[in-house]
This record gives sequence, C-alpha cells and structure tokens, in this order.
Amino acid sequence: MILKDNKLLTKYLSLGWVSCIGDALYYIALMTYAAYLDNPALGILIITISTLFPTAVDVILGALADSIKEKTLLIIKTGIFRGFIFLIIAFIISQSVSLTGLILIAILNAISGTAGTFSARLKSPFLRLIVHEDQLEKAIGINTGIRESLDVIAGFVGVIILGIIGIYYLAYFNALLFFIVSMGFAHIQKEMKLYEKTLTPPEFNGIKSLIIHIVTCVKKLYKIIPLRKFLLVGAALNGILGACLASFLISLTQNPEMFVSNFELSTSIAKGVLFVFGLAGAIIGPNLKKIGTTFILSSTLIVTIGYKLAIAVHLPWIAIAFICIGIFFATFFSIRLSSILMQSVPPEILGTMGSAFNIFLAVLPIPLTIFLNSLASISLPLYGILSAILCALLIVFILFSKLDKLDLKNSFLAYVQN
Repeated sequence: MILKDNKLLTKYLSLGWVSCIGDALYYIALMTYAAYLDNPALGILIITISTLFPTAVDVILGALADSIKEKTLLIIKTGIFRGFIFLIIAFIISQSVSLTGLILIAILNAISGTAGTFSARLKSPFLRLIVHEDQLEKAIGINTGIRESLDVIAGFVGVIILGIIGIYYLAYFNALLFFIVSMGFAHIQKEMKLYEKTLTPPEFNGIKSLIIHIVTCVKKLYKIIPLRKFLLVGAALNGILGACLASFLISLTQNPEMFVSNFELSTSIAKGVLFVFGLAGAIIGPNLKKIGTTFILSSTLIVTIGYKLAIAVHLPWIAIAFICIGIFFATFFSIRLSSILMQSVPPEILGTMGSAFNIFLAVLPIPLTIFLNSLASISLPLYGILSAILCALLIVFILFSKLDKLDLKNSFLAYVQN
C-alpha cells in the first residue's frame, strides 16, 4: 500500500487530515453562529462571501509561493499565524451573537483563508516530489477520500460537542489543531527540505515583474483554443455549483419543520450524504478512464437542474438527493484533472500554473456565485428557476463544443512549453 511504503507521504498527508478535522469543526461553529442571527440568510451570505476572497487572490499567492525558497519554514509560520486568528475568532464567538461580531469574524475568516491558500500553494510541489508519477492519481484519490471521511465524521462529532460545551469551544479547538499541525511540519522539516533543495524557484524583481509573470501565464493558458472551451465551461459550472450549499442552508432556515432534530444536525447529515457520494467518486473515479468529458459535465448539470428546481419549491432534502450524483462525477473528474496537472507541470512552478488555471475555474465563477447566493437570500424560487435555465444553456454549449476531443494532458504540456 502506498501509505505503508512511503512514510514521509503518510506524515505529510496526516497533517493535512488533522487540519481538515479542525476546519470541519470550525465550519459548524461559524454557520451555527450565523444561524442564530435575526436574519440568518444574511449571516450565511456574509460568511460565504468571506470564503471567496482567498480564491480571488489565489493567482498572486501561487506566484509568490513558487518564489519562496524556505517553503517548509513558511508553512510552519503560516499555521501558527492562523492559529492565533482562530483564537481571536473563538473569543468573538464567546461573546454575544450580533451582526457586528459576524462581520468581524468574516473579515478574520477572509484573512485566515488567504493565509491558508498561500500555505496550500507552498505545499503544491511536495506531493509531486514525494510520490512517484505512476502512483500520483492513487495518492490524490486516497487523500481526497480520507479528507472527506474526516470532514463528515468531525461534523457529526462537532454537533455532539456543540450540544455539550458550546460553539466557541469548537473554534478554540480548531486553533489548537493548527498549532499541533505546525509542530508536525516542524518535525518533518528536515525530510521536506531535502526535496525543497531540488527546486529552483523563479525570481521576481518587484511587484511589476510578478504581475507580468502572472499575466503571461494566464494569456498563454487562454490562447490554447481547445483548452479555452473547457475552461469557460468549468468556470460557469463552478459558479453555479458554488451557490448550492448556501442555498440549501438558507432553505433549511426558512423551513425549520424540515430540520432533523436541529439545524446543526441537519447540516451534518446533508454533508454526510454528500460525503458518501464524493468518497465513491474518489475511490471509483481513477478506474473510470473511458468516461468522456461531455458525459461527466452534462450529467453533473442535469442533476444540478434537479437540485435548483427542488430548492425553488422548498424541498431541500430532495435537492440534496439530486446533487449527490453531481458530487460523484465532479469528485472523480477533479482527481483526474489534478493528476494531469501535477504530471505535466514542473514542480518549481506548480503554484503559478495551478493558480493560473484557477483564474478560470475558481476566480471567474466568483461574481456568478455571489449573484446567485444573493438571489437565494432574497427569493429561493427565483434563484432556482434562473439557475436551472443557466444549467440548460450550458448543457447545449457543451454538446456543441465536443469536449471529448480535448486532450487535457497535451494541452497542459503545450501550456508549459510555449
């Protein structure tokens, strides 16, 4: 087994799994705090927007991360910094529930998320270096499956803890976990530095040089016509899917009779069901190499239409049943895409290349996600109908674009070589 044979990989991934547990507990505390406001829909919207800021600056963070020589040391420092931010957030949560408190938390959450995204980009080369190329997709699948498992388990445990000790203790515990993870990276620092020394980081002479580098990467990426079609479809799809969770939570708060005991448990159950299908996609996905891009994306959009219409008529649990299938397809396709990216791009510039790719798949969808989330907070029926129409139009575009003819690996290689 890959984890048994590669001890450094096990240690490296385990630290990420610990962080995942903390994030799951923190998420419950954050959404529960927002749900306690007089206007929970507004609270959920504010928190959701705060999570989008790190994505908006991802490409800059990726280029900066690539230029850092002492990556492991900065990963440790970033973890400690985030730990202190979570301590402050825990203190705010321990005070009274208020819109002012939520706004402060949202600002701190955006700062912490930005630091977390930077840390993730610092880590970008290591998985590629630690794992042999022919085992990379399997390693990504294992990591995804375990992270999703821990996310759900921690969610259920968090609900139980929440009922016993209160929401701010979950935030304090998350801060503690980030300090523990930083100590863990300090423990494997010597081993990671051996791989770190094999990298030749790019150098930038000031901000202007950095911006030119980023713009060049994005332009090169967009000029590859076959890949451009995929990126535009991916951007629209992610914008639509990005609004799903917030709309489900808003629907729940507007229909308390559909709670399973309470809001917290209902949220955890929904995440648990989604996890099962996401895990199936992570495990089965690497073996489904013959399934084409058109089928994957079209199937995802068809079930997403079902989700949107169910939300429109205030049936959140029916909506979850639809989106589960979409999660299955989206998860294994994401693993396939990540594996191709890591195999095709030199590790020294993985942060920049990944971020440039993310410009299209994560940054461009933000305005659409914010618009749909805002619409959901105002009118779920209007949100559902408009989203379903967008999905239908996107399916038509996919069918005419013939995405199955797109060779992703060669497109990435062309991106790097040009």
